[in-house]
Amino acid sequence: HSMGGLGTLHLAIKYPDIWAALGPVAPGRRGPSLDGLPAITHIPVIMVHGDADTPALETSRTWVAKMAELGMTFRYIEVPGGDHFSIIRSDRDNVQAIFDFFDLARRN
Repeated sequence: HSMGGLGTLHLAIKYPDIWAALGPVAPGRRGPSLDGLPAITHIPVIMVHGDADTPALETSRTWVAKMAELGMTFRYIEVPGGDHFSIIRSDRDNVQAIFDFFDLARRN
């Protein structure tokens, strides 16, 4: 969550061959460059962000748009009215969605 979401993306790009799936949640504005995204096109991603968590929200939207452009397997959950913390603390459905997504991912 937050800086951990950035760390998720950073570590995936740095070590792209060890992950079955990624689940960055509300990653902040300063993180790895989109230039590294092609290194992880084979990894499914679920990203969760609240639409009231601005301006970090725009960063997630940019990442998701690039994932779509690259034809990646991903799921994006944008929580209406969700702020930086409520998307995890008060909405357990988002946490369950992440674990359900992970259950479908298998590393070859």
